Amino acid sequence: MLMEECGIFGVFLENKSNTIPYIVEGLISLQHRGQESAGIAYEKNNEIKVYKKMGMVADIFSNGIVKKINSHIAIGHVRYSTRGKSEIQNSQPFHVRFRNEHFAIAHNGQIENSEKLRNELEEKGTIFLTESDTELILHILIKNLSKNILEWTLKDIARTIFKYVSPSYSLLLLFKDRIIAIRDKYGYRPLYYYESENGYFISSEDSGFNFLNPDYKNIKEILPGEAIEFSAYGIKKYKIESNKKRFCFFEHIYFARPDSNIFGRNVHLMREELGKLCAMENPIDADIVVPVLDSGFSAAIGYSKESKIPIEMGLMRNRYVGRTFINPNQKDREIGVRRKLPPISPVIKGKRVILVDDSIVRGTTMKKIITMLKDAGAKEIYVRIASPKVVNTCHWGVDIPEKKELIAFGKKVKEIKEEIGANTLGYTSLEGIRKILKEDYNNYCFHCFMEVHDEL
Repeated sequence: MLMEECGIFGVFLENKSNTIPYIVEGLISLQHRGQESAGIAYEKNNEIKVYKKMGMVADIFSNGIVKKINSHIAIGHVRYSTRGKSEIQNSQPFHVRFRNEHFAIAHNGQIENSEKLRNELEEKGTIFLTESDTELILHILIKNLSKNILEWTLKDIARTIFKYVSPSYSLLLLFKDRIIAIRDKYGYRPLYYYESENGYFISSEDSGFNFLNPDYKNIKEILPGEAIEFSAYGIKKYKIESNKKRFCFFEHIYFARPDSNIFGRNVHLMREELGKLCAMENPIDADIVVPVLDSGFSAAIGYSKESKIPIEMGLMRNRYVGRTFINPNQKDREIGVRRKLPPISPVIKGKRVILVDDSIVRGTTMKKIITMLKDAGAKEIYVRIASPKVVNTCHWGVDIPEKKELIAFGKKVKEIKEEIGANTLGYTSLEGIRKILKEDYNNYCFHCFMEVHDEL
């Protein structure tokens, strides 16, 4: 089964202006959430059309393509697969025609009960054309709402999805005259909308609206268990009870952009707080603090502020290479590290370096970085991680591999330190994070940091 952590963006314009340039800009803003493929579904002549390809948004949607596509309503998707094949048939949005009507879907997340649903549907003769769990939602809607698509109400759609589909999901569904946004009852993945004078914009992160120079008071979070319909008639809402939230803490640690505000907290400031916590819990005397760019940068600022040790750019970030964590092929990860983060030798030569990163998952990247820093003349390397040990898999949309691939699984910190080649190694603690989050702590999912399953 293919599982994803992606980005979604939708636009409905009341003045019939072309949404496609806005969708492209929005997807570029969300490019960090997926770099394998991108696509747009849009209404044209009372039908839903889809244009999608493998690659980066700016390469796929050139000016020539954007000028050819014209629609006042559209949704877009950027994808990276965590398992399964990186192929065009698995890229989104997905589009279906049923009883001469059309609709499309874009999904961020991972359906926990996907295997069960697929088996049940296949036993009844359903044919699947992709490996993606997102395709299940199309079949479930058609099976349970067999009437004409034009008759599907917001309540019909939302209740069906909430009833049959397990989290995690943030969804956009496109019909020829409306967009429906749905967020699962636990709120694992973020989802926001912006109401402007001309229409509505929906995004996985609120930073996706920044290119609009928005009036920030009109940016709203789509709540856990909420479904919202955007159309020429305005906004309609439907909500189920959501007493227990499970916000993915990895959104703060790694996925989201630093300028995003996720689950009520600014991502950059949250990472800085984690860096300060790491310095308090793992103090050491050193010459410089060096961040692993980009997601380790905010935490390194926090570590430097708390420790009073100066921060230096000892590693350069090559902007023309994709994020290593997002590349699904392990060999490509190993080859890409030296390309992606070359060391700056004059900065680190002869220095005791505190190397700050957001997390260690497989350990491949960290091992290569430490080797590079040693080759460049670092005297000693003290690794500090602004999150707890990653020791468990994820069923809700984060690329956490099998436990046997996790460097921290079943190991003590000393063993991990020796394996990556650091002089010392320190993580932040869940107890420390609890103190930062206070009463919000119980609203987050920390499953990937826990040895024992954290029951829902």
